[in-house]
Amino acid sequence: MILYALGFVTMLALLLIMEQPFLLAFLIVYVLIPVLLLPLYFCTVTKTSFRTYCPASYVEKEHDIPLYFELINPTISPFFLCEIDFNVKNLYYENEFNHHLAIHVLPKNTEKITVPIENSYIGMVKCEITKVAITDLLHFFTYSLPGKYVVEVPVFPIESEQEDLPATPSSDGLDEYTESDSKGNISSDIKEIRQYQPGDRLQRIHWKLSAKLDDLFVKEMAHTSILSLVLLPELNRENIEQTVSTLLGCIKTLQNREERFEICLFNSASVDFTFLPMVDESAKTEALIRLYYLPLYEEKTAALDAFYHSSVKKATVISICGEEITVYPSEL
Repeated sequence: MILYALGFVTMLALLLIMEQPFLLAFLIVYVLIPVLLLPLYFCTVTKTSFRTYCPASYVEKEHDIPLYFELINPTISPFFLCEIDFNVKNLYYENEFNHHLAIHVLPKNTEKITVPIENSYIGMVKCEITKVAITDLLHFFTYSLPGKYVVEVPVFPIESEQEDLPATPSSDGLDEYTESDSKGNISSDIKEIRQYQPGDRLQRIHWKLSAKLDDLFVKEMAHTSILSLVLLPELNRENIEQTVSTLLGCIKTLQNREERFEICLFNSASVDFTFLPMVDESAKTEALIRLYYLPLYEEKTAALDAFYHSSVKKATVISICGEEITVYPSEL
């Protein structure tokens, strides 16, 4: 505004000194510019919207996080300057990185910008927008768009199978009417019998009924017992990277073995446990995301000690701390 006022005074002085008519016309245009532009500016900022998101539900370690910024201007107003301040941090670490981005708001346009965020560590990466400010062409006014904009993206370890995972107990004691289609001390009952379909497991064929009816029939099973194989990660601050990587490898190995198991997450702040059965890929993703919000601790066996002192479940426990894997039988 000061520069604009100095410009006005300068042109007025030239007009009085030189007494040229074209300077008067130029001065009139100079005065009308803010009169015309400022109403357009206030109309634009009230209708302009902003959003930020990440199209990926998660990313793997060492891969950039694609962070999208969208600025939507539905009006016919000319472009203005938009400044975006945001910070990025990993919830496991104290480092916070601040960034500044400047883009233009074009008329009748959606401006989309992708900002690749580098990441070298696993954990929950949080991006928080601290300012979205739009400034008019003359830089007279700056309007901050209301709202809180936060994007959280989990970063998982590169998935690989844990080849040295010790063997786990298998089920037994089943007759022709029950079978365990998965290991880990699980028993199942027959829910129904239906005709064989391509892709059905041969272990589920009901041989006596198939021989009697001269056709193949399979047994649909209903699980009746509780899970008794538990993966227990230690959220030790020093080994958290290796622990999560080893945990993911153990999950993959047990799933390849077709074992039934669950993950036990220990919250050291509230001293309680959360048990999550690993039934599919979405359950694995949910477990890792929940793990990223839990507080870290300095002890190496805090979860294991609390598990056996609380007697929350009788189970075979696979304790994971860093790269170290230890199996504790349910009789312990």
